[in-house]
Amino acid sequence: VVSSSVMAKDGKKSKKEEKLQKKELKTGKAPNANIPDGPSLLFGQMEVPSGFLNLAGFAILVAILVSSCRSAYNIRMHAINEYGPVIHEFDPWFNFRATQYLADNGWHKFFHWFDYQSWYPLGRPVGTTIYPGMQITAVCIWRLLNAMGMPWELNDVCAYMPCWFGVSATLFLGLLTYECYGSFTAAVISCSIMAIIPAHIMRSVGGGYDNEAIAVTAICATFYFWVRSLRNKDSWLFGVLTGLAYAYMVAAWGGFVFVLNMIGIHAAFTVGLGFLGVGEGHTTKLHRAYSLFFVIGTFGAIHVPPVGMTPFKSLEQLGPLGVFVGLQILEFIDVIRRKHNLDEEQTRALRIKVITVLVAVASILIAIVMPS
Repeated sequence: VVSSSVMAKDGKKSKKEEKLQKKELKTGKAPNANIPDGPSLLFGQMEVPSGFLNLAGFAILVAILVSSCRSAYNIRMHAINEYGPVIHEFDPWFNFRATQYLADNGWHKFFHWFDYQSWYPLGRPVGTTIYPGMQITAVCIWRLLNAMGMPWELNDVCAYMPCWFGVSATLFLGLLTYECYGSFTAAVISCSIMAIIPAHIMRSVGGGYDNEAIAVTAICATFYFWVRSLRNKDSWLFGVLTGLAYAYMVAAWGGFVFVLNMIGIHAAFTVGLGFLGVGEGHTTKLHRAYSLFFVIGTFGAIHVPPVGMTPFKSLEQLGPLGVFVGLQILEFIDVIRRKHNLDEEQTRALRIKVITVLVAVASILIAIVMPS
């Protein structure tokens, strides 16, 4: 009797499970998929708050984010609060002097300025040896504030800039974290860390008017826009913003080479892993995003006086150039594959033919150009 009752119950359960499975196949989702299992905002991907717990969790995270930005600003304002808007250290004073010259004499004279009072008695051609991004940014902010009826001194703008950019770098790192991990909680935590991490504070303290103060923001912005450009097949237009952020990074600091190579390595590894069957590999999205980034970013970089044509001559920058050329070749092969509806084996044979011809042509050119 017991066994027959258990079998009857199992039969009812199995029929019920079959009905649930059929319903799931028809609707494309589980029957309970719309019911949140606890405060998913705190422990999962960001969702629209749909209950008191989610709304409370969202409010807590927003409060932590605001507190992080406030902390990032207040910590960096310590020197200004104690001693006033004073620029300190040697490099910040030289940078301020260059900014003052740009504000007083304009763009043309700045880039043709030979400073006889620096590195005396030799002097220095400042216009062609300085990364001018910080000076241009400071003058633009100063003129914008005065145009809005807020009469700021140029010295004060330069002293406060590291604090402002310290907060913006914190926010961009949060955006990058969210884009990579998909969690608002993780983004808020990363902002909290970036706001108080000593390595960032020491390069963005109030009055420390140096290149790294704005360069960290440019680095985080470039990486964020690059990752954002790869989110889906329609997001490759963010490659334009990636290129603009990178060009700004080049104008701000000589460490732009690290940013360029990191993005180049990421694109190359994405393609390489695709050949191994891991991830998407080469896609039109990747080709378009990297092409926009490289063309716009390099166009901006070659107009920065200390950089010039080094993106095409410097050994440490030739790797990303090679990635750019390689993506053009792969996209050309992919276009032919789609046009002629080639199968996998035919596509592989086409790749071998095209790459062999290009390697042969490149070898001949190198043999001609290189000295014996």
